[in-house]
Amino acid sequence: MEFEYLQQPPRRYTFEMGELKKFVEKWCIGRTLNLFGGKVRLMVKEFSNDIDTNMPTDYHMDAYEFVKKCKKNFFDTVILDPPYNFRKSMEKYGGRYMTDYPIIMDKVMEITTQNARVITLGYNTGGMGTIRGFKKIALCIVNHGAGHNDTLCLVEEKIRNMCNKGAFVDYIEKNEYK
Repeated sequence: MEFEYLQQPPRRYTFEMGELKKFVEKWCIGRTLNLFGGKVRLMVKEFSNDIDTNMPTDYHMDAYEFVKKCKKNFFDTVILDPPYNFRKSMEKYGGRYMTDYPIIMDKVMEITTQNARVITLGYNTGGMGTIRGFKKIALCIVNHGAGHNDTLCLVEEKIRNMCNKGAFVDYIEKNEYK
């Protein structure tokens, strides 16, 4: 797994931190969905969504409603940067807090292509996980200085898809990722 450590002062919008923005852009491939787009656009083939109509995004929908409408196997990269604590939800979304995150992650599995990447930002490295068919390939820790939690940026790669009956179908040799 590739590892990077950055020191960036905290910003209201994640991608206002230039070095973190570059790290994320480096890991994006193909059609990229930025599901919680915010204020800053990325220099990738980005489809951005944010529930806040004041944000300069392509779409303004609830995240779960948006992924439910997406075409299956369409995105090569999905960026998940939700408001990951109550303070952030109050600050950025008027108190609207995300409660359906695991359900959204299940839907992300369906809208991503075979070798897609999911980039998750937050305070932990749970990510999509092996249960959803993803392997961790990179981690960036962003230290914001004393008095602030670090931001963790996890990059995962899809190594298998779900078949219709819910069982996993591997697209790689079983021993490749031991």
